[in-house]
Amino acid sequence: MLVLSDIHIGSRSSLIGELRRCLSGVQVDVLAIAGDLFEDEHRRVGRDEATKLFRRLLAVLSVRPKMLVASLSSSSHDPIVGHYADMIDGVEVFACNCPISLNYGGERMVITHGDIAVGDGIIAYIIDRIRPGTVGRWAKRKLGLPKDVWLIYGHSHVPYLNVDERILNPGSWKIYGIRRARGAVYEMPSAKPFCEPDL
Repeated sequence: MLVLSDIHIGSRSSLIGELRRCLSGVQVDVLAIAGDLFEDEHRRVGRDEATKLFRRLLAVLSVRPKMLVASLSSSSHDPIVGHYADMIDGVEVFACNCPISLNYGGERMVITHGDIAVGDGIIAYIIDRIRPGTVGRWAKRKLGLPKDVWLIYGHSHVPYLNVDERILNPGSWKIYGIRRARGAVYEMPSAKPFCEPDL
């Protein structure tokens, strides 16, 4: 299983080329994304439009996992899809604007964008820059997750990994002028980096 967050497809500042190289030729069972798949698609969409957007995501990333799991942002960037489940070009797609719980490799994980803890992304960024992982700890507490459950979140764009806390923020593939925090793709449940962008 590979996890990442904050791709921001459609932004000129997104390192899509780097991410595509990272995922090129990879055979993966599950690809999980912790929100901000897109840059400017935040609106309510119907099933047909959601299918087109997820098909676009798969095409842009040039990846065909057996399953795509996406916990979409509720506050910005991502489309509002409600609960979505469908087969798209041979890929089982599960998405919602909510936390998603799954078991993989003997570990329980909850994937959420992170806006469940702090709605504003800039404020989330500031909080996690000052005290790394705080937004994740708040989200884990708000969701009532026990210590042995992994929380995978994005939103703040600040990479964070703490195996003891079982909290991972893969960071962002969108690079800002002063916000040079960068993202990575992680393997789970090992929580080992799979690849990072070249900056």
